[in-house]
Amino acid sequence: MDYVVLTHPPGVASTAFDEMVQALVESDGWSLAHRSFRLAVLTEGQITTPVQPLNSRAGVVGVLVGRVFDRAATQAGEVASANLEGLGEIDPLEACERLISGAWGGYVGVWIGHPREGPTLLRDPSGDLEALFWRRDEVSILASRPITGRAGPVDLAIDWTRIGQIIADPISAALGAPPLKGLSALDPGVARHGREAADRTLLWSPARVVRAGGGRTWPSRESLRQTVDACVAALATGGERVVCEVSGGLDSAIVATSLAARGLGPHGLVNFYGDQPEADERRYAQAIAEGIGFPLRTVRREVFAYDAAILEASGRAARPNFNALDPGYDTGLIDALAAAEAKVLFTGHGGDTVFYQVAASALAADLLRGAPCEGSRLQRLEEVARRTRRSIWSLSLEALTGRPSTVSIEGQLLRKEAEQLRRVGVTHPWVGDLAGVSTAKRRQIRALASNLNATGAAGRGRRARIVHPLLAQPVVEACLAIPAPVLSAGERERSYAREAFADRLPRIIVERRSKGEISVFLNRSLAASGPFLREFLLDGRLAAQGLIDGLELDAALEPEAIVWKDASREILTAAALEAWVRHWEGRIAGEAVSSASVASDPAGGETGPKASARKANAR
Repeated sequence: MDYVVLTHPPGVASTAFDEMVQALVESDGWSLAHRSFRLAVLTEGQITTPVQPLNSRAGVVGVLVGRVFDRAATQAGEVASANLEGLGEIDPLEACERLISGAWGGYVGVWIGHPREGPTLLRDPSGDLEALFWRRDEVSILASRPITGRAGPVDLAIDWTRIGQIIADPISAALGAPPLKGLSALDPGVARHGREAADRTLLWSPARVVRAGGGRTWPSRESLRQTVDACVAALATGGERVVCEVSGGLDSAIVATSLAARGLGPHGLVNFYGDQPEADERRYAQAIAEGIGFPLRTVRREVFAYDAAILEASGRAARPNFNALDPGYDTGLIDALAAAEAKVLFTGHGGDTVFYQVAASALAADLLRGAPCEGSRLQRLEEVARRTRRSIWSLSLEALTGRPSTVSIEGQLLRKEAEQLRRVGVTHPWVGDLAGVSTAKRRQIRALASNLNATGAAGRGRRARIVHPLLAQPVVEACLAIPAPVLSAGERERSYAREAFADRLPRIIVERRSKGEISVFLNRSLAASGPFLREFLLDGRLAAQGLIDGLELDAALEPEAIVWKDASREILTAAALEAWVRHWEGRIAGEAVSSASVASDPAGGETGPKASARKANAR
C-alpha cells in the first residue's frame, strides 16, 4: 500500500501544489483520499490505507495515514481505535508525543505547521510504513516510495558512501537515509520539523524503554500474553480473511494460536519445507494446524537459479530490498492468499528478537553485572553455559573483557559484527542511544533495528496487508522492559514466552529445542547461480567503483566455497545492491532524458508545467 502526502507553505494558493495533485490524479493508480487547504493525500494499490484528518477550530491542520489503536484499550486486552480528538489543537511536537505515548499502530503523521515553519512529520516507532521526504518547488512531499512525474524528487543521484556502508553492514540498509541523494527518510520514533523539516527530535527509542523500566519491575507472563493477544486482535480487525505463515517454530505458533483464541481465523495456514531434514518442519506446523482446527497448506522449496529478472525485482524500491530475493517464497504466499481468498498475511517475524533468541552469551554478561533474574544467579549462568556449550569461566572472561570469544560460532559472529560497526559507524539513532543499557539488551536493540528490513516491498505486499504483530509497539515495549536473563532463562531460549503461551501451544512446540534451517537450500540455489552471479557482479557497477574485491568474490562463488564457507549473506547483499544500482542509474538517466525532451518539445506540442506533468506520468 503506497501513499503520498503533499503540503505547501501558508499564504496564497500554490500553483506547483495544484499541478502535482492534478498530475497524480490523472495518472494510473493514484486515488485522492483527502484534500483540504495546503494538504492533499493520495493512495495507491489494492490494499486500503486509512487516512484520517486532524482537525482544529480553524479547519484541517494535519493528517494521519495508517492504522492507529488506543494504547489503554490494548493494555486492558481490548481493541479500540485511537482517539485523535485534540491532536490538531495543540503544538505539533506535543501532538507527536501524545500519539506515541497514547496510541500505537503502523502510521505516519503530517501537521502543516505554524505560519513561518514547515510541516511536522512523524513515523511511528514500529516503522511499519516507509516514510521518504523531499521538497520540490515550494511543496513538501512525504511518500512511501519515490514517485515519478511532476511531484517526484529531482536531482537524484547514487550515494556511493551509503552503498559502501550497506556492503559492510547489510542491516544498515533499513536504517537512516536511503542510498539516494535527493531523498531523506524519517526514522521510526523521530519527528521532523522546522524549516524544510530539517530539525529532528527523537521521541521514542528502544533504549529509552529499557532505561525507563530500569529492570525493577516488568510485565508478568499473563500481561505479556494479554498484550500479544490484544495486538493480534487489533491488527486483524476489518473483517478480512487472514492467512498465517507457520514455520513450525515458537513465534509463528504463538501468532496463529492467538488469532484462533480471538476467533479471528486464521482462514489458512501455510508452511514452506525443503528436502533436507533440517529444512522440513511440517510435523510441527501440522501440530499447530490440528490444535486450532484449520487446514495446513505446505509448499516445497525448490532450488532455483538467480537471473536478471529476479534481481531486478529487488532493486525498484528506494532502499536495497532483501525481501524480494526468493521468488518461490513470494509466489507460495501469494498462492496461499488466493486459495484462502484472504487479504491479510500474519507472520511470526521478529519473535526471536523480542522474546530473546539473540546472543545467548550476552546473557552471562548481564547476569555477572547484576541484571535481575528469576531464581539462582549461578544456576542461570550454568544454563547459559550448557546452552552455548561453553564453560562458565569462558563466558565470565568474555563478559569481563567485553571481547567475544574466538572459539564459539556466536563469538565469531559478534566479532565480525563489531568490526562492521567500527567501519560503518552509527547509522540509526536507535543504535547510537545506548548509554545505561546492558550488554544483552544492546544485542536485542541491534537485532530489533535489523527487523526494520521486514517492511521491504515484495509481490505479496501488493496482494495483501502484511502484519508482523510481534513487532507491534506494545509487544516490543513489554519485552524490552523484561530483563534479558528473565526473558531467556533455562536451557531453552525464549523461555518467558514459552511459559506464557504453553497451555495453548502443542507440546511438541513448547518442548522443541531445534530450529529450522534453510542454509543448505539457499546455498544450493547460489551454487546453481554461480555462472550468472560471477558475470553479473564481476563486470558490474560495484566492482567498477572498487566496492567489492573481485578476486575474493570470484573465489567465494566457487561451488565448494558456497557449500563449505557459507558466504551467502555477503553474496546476496552484493547481488541485491548491484541490481539496485543498475535500476536507479537507469531510472535517473531515463528521467533526465525525458525532462530534456519535454523541455525542448521538438514536435511543437503543448509545453509548460501541466504538459510536463501529463507526459511524465504517462510513462
